[in-house]
Amino acid sequence: MKLLESRYPRERLKAFLFFFVLTGVALSFGLILSLLIVTVGLLKAKVIEKSQTLDKISFNEISDDFPQIKRVFGEASLEHSLNQPDTQIHTKIKVLSALNEVNTPESIGLIKRALSDESDEVRLYSFSLIDRFEKELNKKIHIALGEVNDAKNVSQKIQGYKKLAFLYWDMLYYGLSDENLKHYFMDKIQSIIREGLALAPKDDALMILQGKIYLLSGDIKSAELLMRKALDQSGVYTKTICSYLAEIAFINQEYSKIPPLIAQYPSADLDLKMYGIQQVWNKNK
Repeated sequence: MKLLESRYPRERLKAFLFFFVLTGVALSFGLILSLLIVTVGLLKAKVIEKSQTLDKISFNEISDDFPQIKRVFGEASLEHSLNQPDTQIHTKIKVLSALNEVNTPESIGLIKRALSDESDEVRLYSFSLIDRFEKELNKKIHIALGEVNDAKNVSQKIQGYKKLAFLYWDMLYYGLSDENLKHYFMDKIQSIIREGLALAPKDDALMILQGKIYLLSGDIKSAELLMRKALDQSGVYTKTICSYLAEIAFINQEYSKIPPLIAQYPSADLDLKMYGIQQVWNKNK
């Protein structure tokens, strides 16, 4: 305004009118545009109708709508990368690092196989991963032994035995023990289980673990008896019981028993591992 006054000293009234009209037009245009946006928005808005009130959610009704989650790369693709002769060393190191994060028996097995790789760097890195995993597991076992010895009551003693037994089981589960130590660990686990069951004869976890040991040693009949006994006591079809009973039925070639067993697990549709098994053995699909 002052700039216009300095340049056009005799046109002060006109400059004032110019700014007055400009401000009015801008405000009017903004108001009209706002009203237009609101009107269009109201015309395009959709009414959300509430069809019913749900007191609870039925997962059985909505589980079929769940998206199937699949991995693009799994252990098989990582194994392929490790076995390719033209795979660069830094790529193999990355693959081993990824396998270490997966932390499954299959991934640990692939890391152990890399101990025979032609590259010194790959062999050393594989050894460091296996050695670190074993040391961490042995450290946990040492702590669990101290908890058993320092237990002040029967409940703490039982929990200590269970923790110790499952840690020793991990040695077998992850394949960290060779054939010479395998039987030692199996005997050790059974000894711990006996101590635990002497204090808690109806402990489902210890009974199921004993069944796993029987299954691993090839005593299928004893394994099934213990799994059935644990099921009778708890009355609950857990993922562990269903999967191991299905495995026993498969070993016994009683294939018709497998679908009903898996169907007993109430959350099979929501469990990524059990869902795949269920789809394979479901005769209706």
